[in-house]
Amino acid sequence: AALALPPVTVTLTATPTVVTYGQKVAFSGQVSTKKANQQVVIQGTACGSTNATKAATVKTTANGMYAVSAAPALGTTYRASFKNGASQPVVVTVKPLLELKRVKRGSFTASVTAGQALTGKFVLFQRYKKLKKRWVQVKRLALKTSAPGTTKPTVVSSVAFKAKLPTGTRVRVMITKLQAGPCYVQATSKSIRA
Repeated sequence: AALALPPVTVTLTATPTVVTYGQKVAFSGQVSTKKANQQVVIQGTACGSTNATKAATVKTTANGMYAVSAAPALGTTYRASFKNGASQPVVVTVKPLLELKRVKRGSFTASVTAGQALTGKFVLFQRYKKLKKRWVQVKRLALKTSAPGTTKPTVVSSVAFKAKLPTGTRVRVMITKLQAGPCYVQATSKSIRA
């Protein structure tokens, strides 16, 4: 009788596991055969979906090692598959990309770039209080408009607003997990001077 071959296995590591929208994740791992030129498929199940889709295909190098990258559009659970084996799942969470622009004195535009429209969701316009050494809320703003980004599925949701602040005050915008969710996590923009 033929001896049963041990099942093949494949490992998967993702770096980093929290990315800002548009940023790539580096996937790496090894197949148990430790052979080169073996095909490994990275599949991702995006937030809100039950279907896994192919994120990347890669051939192993020496010792059955592989490395490949992909940019998740929203929170995604990844698995590597090799022959009939699959890795443990790896969850990658995604922050929307927030940007605050000063149009002119007292006028600003806040934009949120993500893989889906976030119109109707709220962002917080904050100023930095030097004495308390913390960020405090100035305004809560609903994202009003959305436009397609340069590449699919990118959508830029934004709001223009006015705020009177002393010149030079550090300001930023933030979106909470509750507003960004369920497919995105909390994020903040870089701070600018009012």
